[in-house]
Amino acid sequence: MVRLYMREEFVSKQDKVIVKNHAGEDVFLAVGTWGRVGDSISLYAMNGSLLVKVKQVTLSLLPKFDLYVRGEKIGTITKHVAFSKTYFKVHKLNWIVSGDFERGHYVIRRGTTTIMEMEKSCFARGDFYALTVHEPHQAPLCVVIALIVDHYARRRQQDFLTVKKKKTVAIHPI
Repeated sequence: MVRLYMREEFVSKQDKVIVKNHAGEDVFLAVGTWGRVGDSISLYAMNGSLLVKVKQVTLSLLPKFDLYVRGEKIGTITKHVAFSKTYFKVHKLNWIVSGDFERGHYVIRRGTTTIMEMEKSCFARGDFYALTVHEPHQAPLCVVIALIVDHYARRRQQDFLTVKKKKTVAIHPI
């Protein structure tokens, strides 16, 4: 089992995301953009080797992404909505991503086997997403899935309005 951390601020901004381990050491670097057809996210090991690449295939309310490991397509992640609940499927791997996306707590499962758990954690240095990956070799794939799920599962309009209000309040004199 491996525990990884991503700073929420960088994930939300689609900035370079550095993923750290429990000791605070840099493990992965995610770069790229998402939100438009053809956009991609690349996840690198800190030695510079490309581990996972994700390409956005469709742009809609239910987007689709192809997942590549070492240049080979290993699956596709798609967003689904059923009974007003959002979930994601990773086809070919038979993974299901479900949980409370607004609070930043969800699980990736294959059948009854837990692949990864993610939860939002607050520390003195800021808010982080904490990922617990049960099989260390699946960690790179879980990181890029977490980036996609965070972006497409949360209600960004509410986040934007909250930030806009804070900025407006900060501008007014006291």
